[in-house]
Amino acid sequence: VLGPAIACGIALLLPNRYTSRTLVLVEEQKVPDAYVQPVVTQDLSLRLGTMQEQIFSRTRLQPIVERFGLYARSGAQMPIEDAVAQIRKDIQVTPVRSVTGNRQGIPGFTISFTAGDPQLAQRVCTQITSMFIEENLRQRQQSSQDTTNFIENQLRDAKSRLDAQDEKLARFKVRHMGDLP
Repeated sequence: VLGPAIACGIALLLPNRYTSRTLVLVEEQKVPDAYVQPVVTQDLSLRLGTMQEQIFSRTRLQPIVERFGLYARSGAQMPIEDAVAQIRKDIQVTPVRSVTGNRQGIPGFTISFTAGDPQLAQRVCTQITSMFIEENLRQRQQSSQDTTNFIENQLRDAKSRLDAQDEKLARFKVRHMGDLP
């Protein structure tokens, strides 16, 4: 009889914690690889790890802490180092495994954030999800730009080699003008 009463009392004393989750699914390239080679060939789990390291940096998390006023204690603000460490603990990024098992890698990931206020948890989770999407777009754009630069350099080199061959051919024709059939 005392057990449930004590459990209820403890549950009332514990602070409320709300978790907001976002599921991000990654769509594969629609055009077959035989026609167009994908620009981004790195596995999603590796890209996810890289993005997580960049987004969990202090420079990226500090503006979120300041914007939403996270971890304020009775009017006094927690030191920023402690607040950034706490927000890292409250953010969870979990890869989603494929149910069918026929797909290589992971089909997506979930981002969750836990806070004492449900609206705050939702807003921060939305902000962090936006950061992941923007970082992914930035990485894909950088990869595309690097590929374009590489192809342009290869094209320039091939053109210069072709121009050199054309010049050699022109000199040969001038030298052997009457000898040619």
